[in-house]
Amino acid sequence: MTSSPASSAAPSGDFIHPPGQPRLGVGPVGIVVRAVVAVAILMAANLVAGVIPAVVVLIPGAAEVFGGSSPWGVALAAVVQLSVLGFVLLVLRIWMTTVERAPLRAAGWSWRRSSGLWLALGIGVSALTVVIVYAALPAIGPVRDDELPGGEQDVVLVSALLIIYYLGLAFVQQSLPEELLFRGWLLWRLRDRPVLAITVTTLVFTAIHLVSQGGQQSVSEHVLYLALPLGFSLLAVGLLLWTGSLWAAVGVHGGFHVGNYIAVAAMPEVDAVSSWLAIGGVQGVIGLVLTVSALRRGRTVPCSLPAKRSAP
Repeated sequence: MTSSPASSAAPSGDFIHPPGQPRLGVGPVGIVVRAVVAVAILMAANLVAGVIPAVVVLIPGAAEVFGGSSPWGVALAAVVQLSVLGFVLLVLRIWMTTVERAPLRAAGWSWRRSSGLWLALGIGVSALTVVIVYAALPAIGPVRDDELPGGEQDVVLVSALLIIYYLGLAFVQQSLPEELLFRGWLLWRLRDRPVLAITVTTLVFTAIHLVSQGGQQSVSEHVLYLALPLGFSLLAVGLLLWTGSLWAAVGVHGGFHVGNYIAVAAMPEVDAVSSWLAIGGVQGVIGLVLTVSALRRGRTVPCSLPAKRSAP
């Protein structure tokens, strides 16, 4: 596929131009409707995920079989995690084909040779910044030493199962569906006004984390906690603009969780609020630098336009 001169300044990445005009415009109403739909899809996906274990535990003896860190429990968790991603993919594909009149891959859902590299880059940058900032903060307690269930003979098995579970939670249930909705579909649809697109998607994505449970103890802490999603959201946008790939944003989001898991498991405890503000602030500054520099260099929201055929 070749690019038109107008799009040569932006990286082609994993995005393509839709074959037809959307059925819903991209004015104020269209933006609000899409934002509401994105949040609704994510909420419905998590509702479906919550129903699955609730139904399973109704089966006699299921609570014992699927409880704790047993292989069956991790298998059930994997089903729940995949159900979130599958639901988002299904509903968004229907929306894309009927409303946006474009294939799902137009929102960045495609895999190229370079996608793995950009995914790894996003994970590395995000996880490393989390660990470094966490290590720089003053400790207020020792390293957490949570005893693994099952005894010493099962430590390796339980540890492996927990790693699988947390990686699935970080990427399958959270970063993949959320990035596809916000840094994929919404950002792509509003790409003609990149500053507006980045602002809207970042603010909506940040706002939905008001209901997140990350150890907040008060209303003010729920507000301060927003520094984390705001920070890695900006970092995700910045890397997406420079790489032209949604997978860089997926890596940033998932890498944030990976870095947090490492910090909590292997490093002395720090003040929670301070860590939210410091990590979010550092990632946000890096993201802003990447975003502004990318826009100034002529890079915008990735979009590869097919070459226009000359009239016969």
